[in-house]
Amino acid sequence: MIKRLPVSVQLALLACLLMNAPIARGQNSFTDKVAGWKTAFPKADVVANVYRETINFSINAAMKPGESPVKATVSTDIMLVPLKDYIKYDDGLFYNDEMSIEDIKIMSPENKEVKFEKLCGDYSSEDIFHSDARVCVLKFPLAEKGKGFQYSYKEQYKDVKYLTSLYFVNNIPSVERIIQVNVPSWLEIDLREFNFAGNLIEKSVVKEGDITRTTFRLSNVAPYKKEPHSPNHAISNPHLICVTKAFTNAGQRTVLFENVKNVYAWYNSVCADIGNKPEEIKAKVADLIANKKTDQEKIESIFYWVQDNIRYIAFENGIMGFKPDAAQNVLKNKYGDCKGKANLLKTMLTIAGYDARLTWIGTSDLPYDYSLPSLVVDNHMICTLILNGKRYFLDGTEYYIALNDYAQRIQGKEVLIEDNKNYILDKIPEFPAERNKTSVVKKISITDNVLTGTSSAEYNGESKIGVQGAYASIRSDKKADALNNFLKNDNSNVEISNVSNANFTDRQKPLQFTYDFKANNQVTKTGNELYVVMDWNKDFGSLEMPDDRKNDYEFNQKYYVTEQTELTVPAGYKVDYVPAAFKKVTPSYSFEGSYINKGKSILYTKTIIINKPILKKSNFTEWNSFIADISKFYNDQVVLTK
Repeated sequence: MIKRLPVSVQLALLACLLMNAPIARGQNSFTDKVAGWKTAFPKADVVANVYRETINFSINAAMKPGESPVKATVSTDIMLVPLKDYIKYDDGLFYNDEMSIEDIKIMSPENKEVKFEKLCGDYSSEDIFHSDARVCVLKFPLAEKGKGFQYSYKEQYKDVKYLTSLYFVNNIPSVERIIQVNVPSWLEIDLREFNFAGNLIEKSVVKEGDITRTTFRLSNVAPYKKEPHSPNHAISNPHLICVTKAFTNAGQRTVLFENVKNVYAWYNSVCADIGNKPEEIKAKVADLIANKKTDQEKIESIFYWVQDNIRYIAFENGIMGFKPDAAQNVLKNKYGDCKGKANLLKTMLTIAGYDARLTWIGTSDLPYDYSLPSLVVDNHMICTLILNGKRYFLDGTEYYIALNDYAQRIQGKEVLIEDNKNYILDKIPEFPAERNKTSVVKKISITDNVLTGTSSAEYNGESKIGVQGAYASIRSDKKADALNNFLKNDNSNVEISNVSNANFTDRQKPLQFTYDFKANNQVTKTGNELYVVMDWNKDFGSLEMPDDRKNDYEFNQKYYVTEQTELTVPAGYKVDYVPAAFKKVTPSYSFEGSYINKGKSILYTKTIIINKPILKKSNFTEWNSFIADISKFYNDQVVLTK
């Protein structure tokens, strides 16, 4: 399964997919429009007056063994207009073993060819250990403000099934963005539209002889903006998925990807000759299940051992982006990608006598299901165990995940399970926010205007797994300091001591801590009054969405946060004021907080729930109002009078 490149890289690649129809020459002075473009795109140095891509298809007449019968060509033509004098423009054209970049050309406003620098080589990413991805970095001058330069090239796809996504948003702003797909009568293709709602995309279909031309136009397209916590661009950016269903040649119709059955058949053929050698793994399996009495104990022993001992490293190398490495290789090397770890789990569990299957899945980064017969649906592989009629989904790339527990990124996602020549469709269970519940209970008192007390904290689900993984990654001599910083939320006013020894390796039980603390600067004495801050963490209180944010916001997980703090009223004081309770509930998130005057103590409680991991930009105004109300509640203080 090909692991997708980072969002910025994908967009740079997708920005390279354009049209082969030439832009008219001789009318490429845009000086009268520069001021307006600077206003519309204030941070841009270059705009594309027209940014077009055209997709054409051809039959591979001289097909050799292993080659595809249908090819695709994506031709790019961009009219680049600099918004200031002399810009050194650079672009990255990405390709791999299944495609090539050809016919790169830059023409000046005077219709003269512009020389360009080109440096091509392997593309590397911190997320990918080995890949067939390559990049050509181009650099060329755009000499005069307001004058248009024609920039064009072609992408040649050896196999049409690797042409999947066509995006409208790119890394530079476009005055007019055009995608045209020319479908010959011998080719059956679906153009599936995603995230078109709210975008004024014009669509036209014209039949010209043997070709059906489908054209999409979008005006004044702002560039993609990299922002923290942005969801994958597939979630919200408008795009097309090309589904090449079948073709007819010499009167014979050949099915390509007409439905999920065809996609699975191709996956199954790729995985048919993995080359597993179970005899090289039997000894390890025997060792892992020795002295394990129940099925659950045996399965957990194998599953957890693969999590803990086989390092995850991503591979994207040609067909190996879809084909798992042999199980004995992964075991010997002690590393593998998602496919390799899934295949090792399947092989080990099969040796142990269980029914285990390879399983394809698209993570939460992708908005698709298997009603879309395309390679773009999947970006991950796991293993499905079938035991006593129940299916357990085992993701070997997750660390510290328990059996029958599932990470946020695969919850609710459809899966494609191997079943010999057949297949099984199922769905990963989806858990409510309470799975990730974090509970904190504090007892505090005031000594010399400083809050001191004890605390117990419990972490579950995604919250727990995140702590376990972070703790495991820290050097032994740094673990204590790191844990203290975590428990005090990096608050310099808080001091932590006497932290209990938590079990960081137990996957089944909650992660629990007890500790003592001292919180400075949370009590203010004025005359006979003490003003007390009982909640110094103020969870989510500052998470306001800025006005200029362009993308939706993706939380790390669903949240269910509870806190209970009891303050002992010091001798000689009485409770003069406690803040009013506050409650706000929406379908996506909620907050409830209150103070109860118990005479000799004050009990503070709060509960925050975030049910949906993605906050849509259209809901930012409502969210900011929610945060403002929370902050107002947080900033109110308890008042004690002598």
